[in-house]
Amino acid sequence: MRFFFILFLTTLFLSSCKTNNDTISLNGTSIIVENKTLPVINEILFAPVQQKDDDLEDQPDFVEIYNPGKETVNLHGWYFQDCPTSSGKRYTYHFAEDPSADNLLAPGQYGIIVPEESLDREASRLVRFYDYLSHDPSVRIFIVQRKTFSLNNDMDCVTLKDVNGTVIDSVSYNSVWHNPYVKNTKGRSLEKFNDRLSSNSPESWSSSMDGEYAATPGRKNSIYLSTDRLGQKPSLSMDPKTFSPDLDGNGEKAIIRYKLPVGAYQVTAVIYDSDGKSTRNLAEGLPSGPEGSFEWNGLCDDGTAALSGLYLIRVTIAGSAFSGMVELEDQMALVR
Repeated sequence: MRFFFILFLTTLFLSSCKTNNDTISLNGTSIIVENKTLPVINEILFAPVQQKDDDLEDQPDFVEIYNPGKETVNLHGWYFQDCPTSSGKRYTYHFAEDPSADNLLAPGQYGIIVPEESLDREASRLVRFYDYLSHDPSVRIFIVQRKTFSLNNDMDCVTLKDVNGTVIDSVSYNSVWHNPYVKNTKGRSLEKFNDRLSSNSPESWSSSMDGEYAATPGRKNSIYLSTDRLGQKPSLSMDPKTFSPDLDGNGEKAIIRYKLPVGAYQVTAVIYDSDGKSTRNLAEGLPSGPEGSFEWNGLCDDGTAALSGLYLIRVTIAGSAFSGMVELEDQMALVR
């Protein structure tokens, strides 16, 4: 079972930038990048899709950790805990108890902590649901033998501790951290924009933008931006600038890419001809993350072939990063 939706994110910073000779005001505060050397909490799925008697594969909840350091870490004896309940009860999940097992997490390696009733990796719900994991033995999967974790769907804690009980990383998440433009976040994980951001800051997290699985356990986060691009200025680019599609829309396509600072956005993209007439609506109110792209195959909205000539692509963006709307524009040439 897979998901085929698209979604968004939240956060940002920056002072201002210019696009189309207009100053764009950016909201928010600067994101603090930390020097991380020990494993960090990198992705959480706390509201999985699990329906009885629907004949579909259950999606397991999970916590993903990532080793950003330069040294291999032995996780033997490590565990995570959730928030205490009103009565003071706190669940503890030991995920690397067996001293004879491979409890090592190498630099740049992902570890997924998942509740499963069986210790069989390949037969786990995680591998059956995220089937790409069966082809990637480098991803560490740590199984806690139980049906599910006790992580609440509205808000809760995930506190990662080592064998001595020392807190290595922690996050007190809230469901409002999800991208506000995503209507249904059931089955969609929270991802960090960058593993060096503070785990306990809402500005570090947002909904997974993965269009197939709605999560990326064992993979680079779908909303990931490298440290030097966290504050990138809004930009628009096209490749190629001149293209020649077939009359039926097959063949060469124009790829339109946009880049934004980290944040939650809603994107509309329209192509206009040289007379200013709308030719093709590529997106309308589409949830988006910091980066995205569209394809244009040279067809109009009614399916007819657009004529040769110059065309303007206008991408209108709204979101938490901006005061009001931002418009990015560029031109391309279509040659039949």
